[in-house]
Amino acid sequence: MYQLEKEMPYTELLKWVSFFKHRPVGWREDHRTYLLLKAQGYKGKPEDLFQSLRAIKIKQEEDMHRAESDTALPKGMFLSLMVKAKGGDNSGWEPKIGG
Repeated sequence: MYQLEKEMPYTELLKWVSFFKHRPVGWREDHRTYLLLKAQGYKGKPEDLFQSLRAIKIKQEEDMHRAESDTALPKGMFLSLMVKAKGGDNSGWEPKIGG
């Protein structure tokens, strides 16, 4: 533990904390137990039984919402073509984002 404390950068520690917040220890066992219960007739949702599966569900919903809200802005090759297309002379048009 002391070696870990001396060698691990703080940013890496924060990333591990975030990872385990969204993928709690033991989530696979909880998922396996839920599947066994479902095979025996349980009709509920997995996140109602296990806190670890609820954390995963919340993260998936956040990611889905973030992906949906990001689709309105042009990006990548399409954005570069739009920037180059104004007058055909690369005259410096920049997209206004956020207001």
